[in-house]
Amino acid sequence: MKDKRYRKCMSEIMCVLRKYDMAGAVTVVDRERAMFKYTFPTWSVISVGEDHLRFKSKRQDFTSEEQRHVCTELSAHIIMQMRDIAANTFMVMNEMGKVLAEKIGMEHTSYSDFDPEHETEHETEH
Repeated sequence: MKDKRYRKCMSEIMCVLRKYDMAGAVTVVDRERAMFKYTFPTWSVISVGEDHLRFKSKRQDFTSEEQRHVCTELSAHIIMQMRDIAANTFMVMNEMGKVLAEKIGMEHTSYSDFDPEHETEHETEH
């Protein structure tokens, strides 16, 4: 597939999340491909790399114990909200998948049309 609109879409969404300094777990689905990414705000103690998700809250990285506590608590809030929403999304989509399989004989191979690329084009342009 030559059309990579889903990557441009993801890039724009990531730019908006960074603009507002918000966390996001974003899934975009085009006609033939899908992609997802996580992003975390500057006020969190969460970092994402190509092969890791870290929760780093060392006292020496903060000006006070109170600041460390607040950032850690807010970061835990992000993780729990993402988890809860992901669980809800999974339950709804899983039920829909069962109905589609039963009613129309739909078959699906997980990750068959998934683009695992970590960086999207033009992410820093917006």
